[in-house]
Amino acid sequence: MNYFRLRPCIGVGNKWVLGDVDHVDNWLFIQPPVNFMEPGRYSLQVKHDGAQRDFSLAGYASVPIVSARFRNALEGLPEVDEPHANTVMEPVVIEGQRARGSYFVLIVETCVDCVDESRSAFEKFERDDPVRPDLAGQYRAFAKLVLDGGKVGSWHIFRLGGFGAALIVSEEVKSRLERAGVTDVIFEQVG
Repeated sequence: MNYFRLRPCIGVGNKWVLGDVDHVDNWLFIQPPVNFMEPGRYSLQVKHDGAQRDFSLAGYASVPIVSARFRNALEGLPEVDEPHANTVMEPVVIEGQRARGSYFVLIVETCVDCVDESRSAFEKFERDDPVRPDLAGQYRAFAKLVLDGGKVGSWHIFRLGGFGAALIVSEEVKSRLERAGVTDVIFEQVG
């Protein structure tokens, strides 16, 4: 099976730029402890007015914000629909611009250690890193990311273990999003 890293399509037209999700540590959306969120509604501000997007990364922690079209395309996936789903989409109120339609914070709790280090090009944080010594041994950046599909299991949507900023989806998710006409997303093949 092929896997893809989701990235927002930037630099095309006058698109909105979203700020931080209000009243919560935004880093918790990227590496959430299991069931860290209470169901409810979140809010955020538009930092730069522009056309709405189906897929945006908001604020300092790059929190995924998705449209109803994106959300509906994932209905039926076990990660989304099962009673103890590891991927949830909570409503978010977007303030500062008249947002048409509904938007959601995409919270992906599953992290999978599946980097094929022999085929990837990356840097890791060192133990004595002057800025982030607490991340020693974790990935700092990738020039080339390749996954070991045998380590992924049956997951269709997950974060990369040791590099929670990377949101990974299966070919099934990519196909669903494309069929639904979801825009503003780039699928970077990683395995």
